[in-house]
Amino acid sequence: MKKFESLQALRGIAVLGVVAFHAMTIEQKYSGGDQLLPGLLQLGQSGVDLFFVISGFVMVTVTRGRFGGRGETGRFLWSRFSRIYPTYWFYYALTATVFLVRPGWVNAAQGHQVDLFASFLLLPGVHLPLVMVAWSLIHELWFYLAFAVLLQFRERLLPLMLLLWAAAVIAANTLLPPATPGPAYIIRHPFTLEFIAGAGAALLLYRQPPPSRDRRTVLLTALAVLPPALALVHHFNIVDTMGLLRAATLGTLYALLVYAAASLESSANRPLPAAVVGLGNMSYTLYLSHILVLSAVGRLWRGAAPAAGSLVDNAVVLPAMFVAVICCGWLAYRLVEQPALALSHRLRHRWFGRPVATGGDGAPHFENQQAS
Repeated sequence: MKKFESLQALRGIAVLGVVAFHAMTIEQKYSGGDQLLPGLLQLGQSGVDLFFVISGFVMVTVTRGRFGGRGETGRFLWSRFSRIYPTYWFYYALTATVFLVRPGWVNAAQGHQVDLFASFLLLPGVHLPLVMVAWSLIHELWFYLAFAVLLQFRERLLPLMLLLWAAAVIAANTLLPPATPGPAYIIRHPFTLEFIAGAGAALLLYRQPPPSRDRRTVLLTALAVLPPALALVHHFNIVDTMGLLRAATLGTLYALLVYAAASLESSANRPLPAAVVGLGNMSYTLYLSHILVLSAVGRLWRGAAPAAGSLVDNAVVLPAMFVAVICCGWLAYRLVEQPALALSHRLRHRWFGRPVATGGDGAPHFENQQAS
């Protein structure tokens, strides 16, 4: 079934934001003190928040009409885990090889301390995973496991269960002392609210979609609200926190954006730019690979001994960083992620059969309205 191209485009934008944020760090580390990238790119790290919201939206979409169905929990978990692990393990192997050969090149921010076993399985622990950006995947996996439990109930109870879940997370963060790193830290983390916000956006869209004539207005409103709101987020350093304020602010903003984009796509037949959708398709590979690529370019940069006090080398190397990230990401997407996904789909059909299409990670299905 056709994917939501608008969500793929948003994934592409999100991953570019994350790449830009980490490119700032590489520039600070290797450019001899020169700084060309603006501080506003700190907002790029909120691309992770957008990923979480999109994930919640997709979870509701792919499970529509399948709550309580025989074998659906196994199908769901297989689809989600096989989406995460095979591609991740490829980058885990690359990073582990570097770590074993040159330990000083990996995880310098936490004293080069890693738990290889916990990193391999993406288990919550004291240290960040070996592939440091994979911390977000631990939150993803928790949401998948929790959502698999919700699949055991009647689908009409999903809104209530999501509200109770959100209330429990808010209460835990408001009334209880901070959790130490580990399973409780992930279970209680406010990032869960961003998944729930995305799921709520999907429920709202499917149960009460805006009239077709109003969907462009909804999107334009979201796009008008987003820049000044993100400017305030940057001004008050909200994106640098990991608490309720960040989750509530960015979860709400990005849920509105996702709702508006998906709503308009349901009635519009205009294709989005292929380049942006393509970035979204390979966003997972780009996300996992970009630190390795940026670090490699950074070390080459330092080895080239750039002239102190000059921004000329920055202007050359920074575009080269983005080109290298996208080219390496495209190659790995074609050679690693796509074959892994194809194998996953074949095994899913063999072991769980083919589900009845009642929605999907793709075209929206509204009541009394044929999917576009």
